Amino acid sequence: MTSPFANAGLRRVLLGLAGLLMAFAAFVNATEVVPHLRGDLLEIHVRPTLVSAILLALYFGTFAMAGFALLVLAAAAQREGASALRVPLLMVALTYATFGIFAFVWSGSPHTLGYVLMGVLVGVACLLRDESDLRP
Repeated sequence: MTSPFANAGLRRVLLGLAGLLMAFAAFVNATEVVPHLRGDLLEIHVRPTLVSAILLALYFGTFAMAGFALLVLAAAAQREGASALRVPLLMVALTYATFGIFAFVWSGSPHTLGYVLMGVLVGVACLLRDESDLRP
């Protein structure tokens, strides 16, 4: 049986790793993916108003990804009370894992499985128990 402190440490490591991967994905989305798509849309002469609407939605997605990453990194930095964030973190985990599976089925790209990995890391971290979970 592992000590409760080991689970808390493992939880922090898993959340930290997932948060860094999520932040990296948001960064790549903002600096590579969205600008590349913008260039392609302009190259095929899509109406400027449509390009603007598409970019707005894509950048919102990037901001949401960054927000999820910050939430996960904040949970990784917490020493106590991390169980209070369990439900929001499980929602993030489910969102990432579900999107990754959907994207893989839709596109067939193995790169989309990175989202599944991020979701699984957060989900496993949320399922770990520590001594604060056992207090009355």
